[in-house]
Amino acid sequence: MSTNAAAPLTMLLTVAALAVAGTVHVQPARQPGLLVRFYEIDADVAFLPELAPGQLPNSVRTVATLDLRDENKGFGELKDHFLTEVLGTLQIDTAGRHTFRLLSDDGAKLWIDERLVIDHDGLHGPDPKDGTIELTPGPHALRIWHFQIWGGQQLTLQWQPAGAAADKFELLPPATLSHDPGVSRETSPGKKKIIPPLRRGRPGDGSPLAGIHPAFDQTLLPSAMYGVMQRRECDRLIIAASPTAGWEKGGILLPRADAEPTRVTWAQLADPRHPLGPRWPAGAEGDPCLIPLVVGVAGTDELYRVVTEDVGGVLQGCVFRFAGALPGAVARITGAIPDAIIAELEVNKSETCPDGKALCFLRPNEHLVFEMLAVRAMSNGMEIEFTKALDPRCGWEAGSFYVEQWPWSTSEGHRGPARDGSSVPVKSASVSPDRKRVFLEIEALKPGCVTYIRLLPPCISEDGELPWSTEAWYTLSAIPADRFGTVLPAPAPEPANFLTDAEKAAGWKLLFDGQTTRGWHGWKKDHVPDGWAVRDGCLVRVGPGAGDIVTDEEFDNFELSLEWRICAGGNSGTFFRVAEDPKYDAVWRTGPEMQVLDNAEHADGRSPLTSAGSNYALHAPLRDVTQPVGFFNQARIVADGPHIEYWLNGVKIVEYEIGSPQWEALVAASKFAQMPDYGRMKKGRIALQDHGDMVWYRNIKIRALPPH
Repeated sequence: MSTNAAAPLTMLLTVAALAVAGTVHVQPARQPGLLVRFYEIDADVAFLPELAPGQLPNSVRTVATLDLRDENKGFGELKDHFLTEVLGTLQIDTAGRHTFRLLSDDGAKLWIDERLVIDHDGLHGPDPKDGTIELTPGPHALRIWHFQIWGGQQLTLQWQPAGAAADKFELLPPATLSHDPGVSRETSPGKKKIIPPLRRGRPGDGSPLAGIHPAFDQTLLPSAMYGVMQRRECDRLIIAASPTAGWEKGGILLPRADAEPTRVTWAQLADPRHPLGPRWPAGAEGDPCLIPLVVGVAGTDELYRVVTEDVGGVLQGCVFRFAGALPGAVARITGAIPDAIIAELEVNKSETCPDGKALCFLRPNEHLVFEMLAVRAMSNGMEIEFTKALDPRCGWEAGSFYVEQWPWSTSEGHRGPARDGSSVPVKSASVSPDRKRVFLEIEALKPGCVTYIRLLPPCISEDGELPWSTEAWYTLSAIPADRFGTVLPAPAPEPANFLTDAEKAAGWKLLFDGQTTRGWHGWKKDHVPDGWAVRDGCLVRVGPGAGDIVTDEEFDNFELSLEWRICAGGNSGTFFRVAEDPKYDAVWRTGPEMQVLDNAEHADGRSPLTSAGSNYALHAPLRDVTQPVGFFNQARIVADGPHIEYWLNGVKIVEYEIGSPQWEALVAASKFAQMPDYGRMKKGRIALQDHGDMVWYRNIKIRALPPH
């Protein structure tokens, strides 16, 4: 909703009532079974993507119940790289808590009445994942999205209806399933355009939070205890938003409230009179622009924090992740005692909670958490305020802030803000003198959009703490006319890509001059591909089609020194003694690798043998000595004949002898066993790997060691 002035409560209630009201239509007769649409795509994804709007499926069919597998040809001739959409209605006869089970290969999500019941996203086999929801008798809308990339195929939906024996799951009975015969069955050929999903990192970084906010202590009590407490109206707290209505009493308007945080993106406060307890300051004396509240989304185990500000009479706000992994699904946020948040939860029935409801009390403690306190709209960009000062190395890099804008409307039938996959460039980033605020200079901001802001590494506080949450959703209904952020000059960069007099005397030479790609070429190419570029004194893998690059020179015995920085979830590697010969199809067929990796987020970080600094798949590092993601790591490789040493950030983490009995045994038991020339080249090129992720290299230097 976009208004010219802060709407009074009565106006907002009227608008909300109009939004949820509708004309009564005669419903056509339902048809048995579920409608299934298949969309072919042409991209490798790790999580469920969104389809670009306006595209028709490749094929459509009806199934009596949902059990699509390889063996029953449930996906027809489709083998990989496709999306599956399932639509229909589930008829419930018995009220109560119904448990559903998805078995999907790869990821899938199940919604019932627009509430996300099961999130089984990601690349995986047909492992089961369950979700429970309270349902009343009658019809309930059912929707599933599923994606398949490589390997086996399966999409099966089972349930354990209310009152059924525990752990007894069965396919949904065909008699309970139907679909609207008026839904389009039109198809079209060809690969469909997708909008890649936002990166999902650690909890709070593109993924749901995995715990209660550290600044609050949790107490769980049966709902019956509420009757003995002092109950009173409290307009500091709000009722959790319904997944179907656009309004609930309490002052928060959520046009679309389901479990997708990208849909819980807009908040307008009708009566901003009270801050929530002492933990969240209300701005300057007498300034009502920063009134934080907490909102729960019905049917999920997550809470969000809302901060509003008045921009020229328009009240608009920002949503942040606040807490996750609550001990039950939010039913509502209800009456309060002083300085506490109380969430009423749906939990499993027990002697303690016979009605299946519990009260979760969150009371503030003295812990100060590093996070975004607020986001403010500026005439020329956005300002982020943090609860703690940033590390002096953070905040000045525009590339550390990712921004998208999602147009949206409150018109009837509109599902909420829609991504198109394009980002908004941040022209510059300026850190305030106290390092608690960062101004993002953005020229392309538009009103009537949800502005999504994501903190990218490096982002840590001055005491080394990672942010509790990295995402903010700001509804930009109005842009301030005269509130300009100040663009400040960035600190001078530290000197790089030079040799000291002592290094020159010791025989070191630069392999990268910091300005050009001279001395390098694409492996088995005569040039450096466009996917590599020189940026800010770094040799950077910037885009697709880069491929591995190698030095023009070959080296036998040497000491190599370089600095690397990897993006979140990224992977790369440094190889040596690589043979550039037509008979080899990859640099790792001959050259050993020192792994370059984000240990925390990339799957290879789960095993020491493939973690950062390892001799990939053969020798694990002594310990993890990497810098936080986004900062540079100083690496050294010493190749003195068969004797090899890997150093990282001043620590020798790997040492091995090529050709030794131990080395031979490890190679024989690895993927390199079928590569007869692996590690056996006496001389070869230095290679930097393109593994599809952004990576930075600088200060690349080498010195020769005496021959053996």
